[in-house]
Order: sequence, then structure tokens, then C-alpha cells
Amino acid sequence: MTLKAEGFINVAHGQMLLIGAYLALFFSGLGLGMVVATLLAMVSCGAIGVLLFRYLYKPVKKRGILVLLFTSVGIAFLINGLVGAIAGTRVAAYDIPPVRAMKFDGVPIMTIYEAMIVGFAFLAALLIHLFLTNTWIGTSIRAVADNYDLARVRGFDPERTSDYVWFIASALAGVAGVFLGIIGSLHLGMGWSQIIIILAATVLGGLGSIYGVMLAAMLLGIGMELGITILPSNYRTGIAFLIIIAVLLLRPEGLQSLWSPRSGART
Repeated sequence: MTLKAEGFINVAHGQMLLIGAYLALFFSGLGLGMVVATLLAMVSCGAIGVLLFRYLYKPVKKRGILVLLFTSVGIAFLINGLVGAIAGTRVAAYDIPPVRAMKFDGVPIMTIYEAMIVGFAFLAALLIHLFLTNTWIGTSIRAVADNYDLARVRGFDPERTSDYVWFIASALAGVAGVFLGIIGSLHLGMGWSQIIIILAATVLGGLGSIYGVMLAAMLLGIGMELGITILPSNYRTGIAFLIIIAVLLLRPEGLQSLWSPRSGART
């Protein structure tokens, strides 16, 4: 969403997953339930995203995309260092009960935690679609992303719209970090490892296409999980990039060209 609305790739987006994961760990350590801790982490990440935009990105926005890109790289290192200084460098985990994988015909498929995450992903995609197509804020986001100046003339407030975009994108990244911690562990490298997959999904879906990125993320996730049934788990990232290469050879504009006549014409 930030790429669509702001026009640059936010490398620091992966670190929002890190913040969300550790904030949920902090809130759960206060005795709050995991659901409440996740919601608080989600809202907190949204607020942090807005603050980062207002005080770090916005002042350099007029200097161009490259300045914004390198600023995001610096912010990513800053966030990673701050989290390490506050939370420490040791691997951590949530205090949740262990569960066994559900089986189908005797074959382990997924745990209940993983099933809940998949369900949330589809629900989030549906809610984002409804939000973008049926609300004033969603219309504003699409209008500003398509044409900044025309949106202003039509009565939309680009500054406020940017706040909405950064809040939603950062909040979703925060809850994604919590989910990563639930099915794995919390460590300082989780943001860096996921930004590669995030950028891969962005390219595969089509730069600036929100729906393309949604579809690409689903395909990459399914492809990587199916791939490690044949190859070692160390090859998960490699599998993702093999999928990207195969798709882009057929659809250079990404998955968005499947429903965008204009993109398809350029291919």
C-alpha cells in the first residue's frame, strides 16, 4: 500500500514485523491474553508507522524516490538496533501451549495456529478489498495513488490519506510479525528475512498493484510450503525466486497483467 500511495519501496517495512512481534511479547508478559496483546501490538505498530512517515519520511519526500529509499534503509537499521538494545539479542518465544499438527489421511498438514493464520490472511484480504471499494477513506487512497494532484482537486486530502495508508500497512505488518512468532520464534533477523519475501511478492504481483501483491503473497506462501516437501527447508527463499522467474518470463508486468488490459498490452 505504501508503494502504491507513496511511490517508493519501503525497506523498513520488514522491521515493522519485528516491532509487532516484540510488542506482543511485551504485552503478553504483562499478563494480557495473546489476542489482546496482538491487537495492542497491531494498533501500536500502526501509530509508529504514522510517526515514522510524518517525522522521517515526509520531510525528505520532495527530494525524490532514491532519497526516500535510502532513508527507509537507514530507518530499518535504526529500528533493528533499538529493538536489540531494548529486548536483547537472545531468541525468544511466546508462552502459548504447544499443539500437534492436524492430519489428513494420516499425513500432518498444519497446526491449529497455522490454520488460524491462513484464515486471518484470507479475511484480511477480503476486508481490505471491501475497505478500498466501499469506504470514503478507501476511495481517497485509490484516488491519491492514481493521481495525487487530481485527487486534491476533487476534494481528497492527500496528507491525511497518507496517514491512513501508513497506519494500515504498519498495523498489518505488526500482526504478521506476531504470527511469525507464534509459528516460530522471535529474533532480530526476522525483519530482514521477511523483507526479501515482501519485495519478491511486490515484484511478482506487479509494482503498485495491491491486489496483485495479495495474490502473489498467497502463491509464494503456498509454493514455498509445497516446495519444502521435496527440497530442504533452507531452499524456501530460493523456491520463492524460482516462482517469480517462471511467472515473470510469462508475465513481465506481474500478476496484475491478468486483469489489467493496459498492463497486458504492454507485455
